[in-house]
Amino acid sequence: AGDSFYWGGINTQCGKPPWDHVDTRQWGPIFEFVYNGPGLDGKPWLGVLGNHDYGGFQFNAGWDQIIGRTWGGKDSTNRWIMPGQYYQVKVYYPEFSVDYYFVDTNVWDSWPHFYGNEFHNICGSHSGNWGASCGASGPYNFGSCPSWFKNLWQ
Repeated sequence: AGDSFYWGGINTQCGKPPWDHVDTRQWGPIFEFVYNGPGLDGKPWLGVLGNHDYGGFQFNAGWDQIIGRTWGGKDSTNRWIMPGQYYQVKVYYPEFSVDYYFVDTNVWDSWPHFYGNEFHNICGSHSGNWGASCGASGPYNFGSCPSWFKNLWQ
């Protein structure tokens, strides 16, 4: 599943080390308390980043913290599985196995900041936050955002 944190992603800035496990108090009400109970308890939750996990209409929400949750964090049940923007996992069932491939397709929602539907462009600048950056992990700024996503795709 993508768009795990609708509407605007994790309430922190991207660019922090994923192992910092920034506590935004969103994991409980949005994931742990919703997807639990008989049949779900202890089951891994496989996901991929959606445009809203990056921030919806801007790229600088804490998407790297969403990935980092794979390795624990405050009150983690260790069910969250999203080790990267692209990954593959084999899941074994009683009589068969399935290879699942997770692909970040947000390249198709990232245009130059002045182009396209401003509410569906994660490289858009309509929010006025011209200093937006994810630091060394990227995207570095609005200008580099579309090529950053394109380079991930190639």
